[in-house]
Amino acid sequence: MLAKANRLNKHGSFAYVYRTGKRLAESDVVLIFVPAHSVRVGFSVSNKVGKAVVRNKVKRRLRAAVQNRLNSMRGCQAIVVAKPSAADKSFEVLSLEVERLLYKAELLK
Repeated sequence: MLAKANRLNKHGSFAYVYRTGKRLAESDVVLIFVPAHSVRVGFSVSNKVGKAVVRNKVKRRLRAAVQNRLNSMRGCQAIVVAKPSAADKSFEVLSLEVERLLYKAELLK
């Protein structure tokens, strides 16, 4: 679980990142981010991904992938969005895609 200080959880915060953020995409994951002083990350998994059990599993995998790289990230507000194809992917694949997106966005130190 991400620390409370690292969570993006208010509707206004999500709206700000969606409205002003830069988007990068891989085949199963999209990263929307805005530079900031501290690292705050939110996750979005829509009903298109699957039923609640599947959505929760995908969200847990994405949280774990981001948490592994949290200490090496630059300050940003980011939203990690799962595409419907993410439901069929393993943790290793999703983790690699998140890492590639963070590298492309130059958010890793």
